[in-house]
Amino acid sequence: MAFNKTQKRTIMAMSSVVGFRMLAVFLILPVFVLFAEKFTANLILIGIAFGIYGLSRAIFQIPFGYLSDKIGRKNVLFFGMLLFGILTFIIGFTSNIYELISFRFLQGVAAESSVAFALVSDTVSENDRAKALAYLGISIGLSFVAGIVMGPFLSYYFGYPFLFYLSGVLGIFSAFFILVLVEEPKSKEMLKEIEITFKDAIKVFKNKTLANLSIQGFLLSFFMTIFFFSLPLIVKHELGTGYYYKILIPMVVFSLFAMTKASKKADMGYEIHLLKFSFALMGISSIFMFSSFNNYTLPIIILGGILFFTGFSITEPIMPSLVSASSDKSFVGSSMGVYNTMQFSGSFIGGSIAGLLFKNYYGLIPVVLVISSLLCYLLIMRVKK
Repeated sequence: MAFNKTQKRTIMAMSSVVGFRMLAVFLILPVFVLFAEKFTANLILIGIAFGIYGLSRAIFQIPFGYLSDKIGRKNVLFFGMLLFGILTFIIGFTSNIYELISFRFLQGVAAESSVAFALVSDTVSENDRAKALAYLGISIGLSFVAGIVMGPFLSYYFGYPFLFYLSGVLGIFSAFFILVLVEEPKSKEMLKEIEITFKDAIKVFKNKTLANLSIQGFLLSFFMTIFFFSLPLIVKHELGTGYYYKILIPMVVFSLFAMTKASKKADMGYEIHLLKFSFALMGISSIFMFSSFNNYTLPIIILGGILFFTGFSITEPIMPSLVSASSDKSFVGSSMGVYNTMQFSGSFIGGSIAGLLFKNYYGLIPVVLVISSLLCYLLIMRVKK
């Protein structure tokens, strides 16, 4: 069934909002560790600053969902985006690692992700939800590609604080974009689906498919966080920061091509096969990227990065859509909330141990990442679409 005019407007508006929000995140992601190095040489503290954003996102995911039932999706999204934008802007002025850790935690309090997905779910019919949510997944994937290259490029020429100012402005702009273009869903019956309780979480995990996908979300974020903690340090050590954005370009070009092809194949029903392929690529990438410290060559770094970005970019548009499609139609919000909470938990755990691994147990990084990708592969084999 085709979307009507109001539905199209809401989907386009929310895809833009989510895209801008995630662009703000991905601009900072590849250079955050280099920014934090200005304040301390302690990699463990840097890892905590990197990952603690995920902790607060995981903690406040459910309260934000509950609040959206009480005061409305639109109000919560506006408040969340505005809070994120202001705090991100402030981070650009931090002067020590403890301020950075504190503001990163507060930045993650604006945990509105599941509310954004639920608002779109409220707007369309049950049969069209998976298709509508796929548009949000695509906007996240495109933001990932754009932010990963633009962040290092802009920081090289304008400095690291500039990225936080820019990302803050994007967050604030998204908030007012919501205020002007997004309408509160008229249906009140659907609003309960985002109010996640402990019983709801248990119910989600009793569904083997949703449990598998949620664990994969945790592992993917865990993998990604360790990768992005380590990559800028490797490039800085081996080549210098001036090369960073240059070597990211071929990586991202490949990932953009892969994401485009994957989206078309996903529409044809090949999601599971694509995810198997992506997990295999990510596992192989970690062997290239983390097995030759102090003995890197440019081709090895680029090849490892291409394999990772290609694999990870395939998962970005597919995973949220698969979670939605695998969920009971009256339980989409809860499923997305649990999935998002698991993702952010993975970011926190990955960031928390990344500094320790890189500093003292570097040889374990490829082992940990290969095991993570292998677990994802084994889990997706058990998912039946």
